Amino acid sequence: MKRLFSLVFIGCFLFCIQVNGQGTLSQAKAEPGNRLPGFAVNPISGEQEKVFVYAPGINIHINAPSESLFDGNKPTKLVLYALPNGNSTAWTIGKAPEEGDDWHFHIQNIGAQTRYLRATARDCNWVTVYLEADSKSWGRWRKAGPMRDYKIKETVEYLLALFSEYNPHIELNSHSGGGNFIFGFMDANTEIPGYVKRISFIDSNYNWDDKRYGNKLKQWLAASPDNHLFVACYDDANALLDGKPFVSKKGGTWHRTYLMQRYLRRKLKRLKWEKTETDSIISYTADNRRILFYSRKNPERAIYHTILVERNGYIHSELSGTKYEGTGYVFMGKKVYDGYQ
Repeated sequence: MKRLFSLVFIGCFLFCIQVNGQGTLSQAKAEPGNRLPGFAVNPISGEQEKVFVYAPGINIHINAPSESLFDGNKPTKLVLYALPNGNSTAWTIGKAPEEGDDWHFHIQNIGAQTRYLRATARDCNWVTVYLEADSKSWGRWRKAGPMRDYKIKETVEYLLALFSEYNPHIELNSHSGGGNFIFGFMDANTEIPGYVKRISFIDSNYNWDDKRYGNKLKQWLAASPDNHLFVACYDDANALLDGKPFVSKKGGTWHRTYLMQRYLRRKLKRLKWEKTETDSIISYTADNRRILFYSRKNPERAIYHTILVERNGYIHSELSGTKYEGTGYVFMGKKVYDGYQ
């Protein structure tokens, strides 16, 4: 009950505001003791949090390190995690298991995986920004009104400016339908901005289209050795739900990932690409794993959609291609973050 009390308390306690994207952003420095201005302190975890709505209907929950851990002299990673369809922010953050819990609390555990990242890679401030569409679907949200993609762009720029004093960069991360947020951002920009340093699709690249996104992604990857791409999927075309296929041969992430990596291999020929294949995994990597495609075979015809996140997937999406990759964890192995719930 302690964790449930925490969630209720936070909802009442956090400073909530309505923002319409107009006006000048406040860029005040952290208060004494590394207290971020306008943030509340979670009474259970000590983490600093800010919750607000960025109009129209973008629910934002920012989770930053505690006052004792946040260091204004270190660079700040703003990991924008776009929620999957149908999920609430509370479910996405997750909690320690208790009897009677809704099962959604235990399939992502981004809160605990964020704490693992903070304990493992201490050379930066890890800030997780949960992005939830009021319609619980980024696809529906994008179609609900004109210029919605530019509101996504505006939101990203707002969040970057909010941490402007702390040497920030953006990392776009997503699961399932959350990939629609990233593609909306790409649609709103003529090129992917240099302040974006990592893009991660955890079984979420359903909307990939070579002509629409290929050149933008290629140019961004070629622009800097600091730009990382992580893509993970499983053979959803071979999966069964209630004994029946539920994804067409070309409608899921398995096929989209194939198209995506094929496009980049053709267009980024100067890079040395390495293919590794086992009984269960096909992976393509390039440039010391700066680019990583992970495809999980599926002869057992199972559904690995949420397991790709649950089994240390968020951790791996953030550490792949860095010196911390594989530190204390195995992607798709045993969960390593239970002690951080």
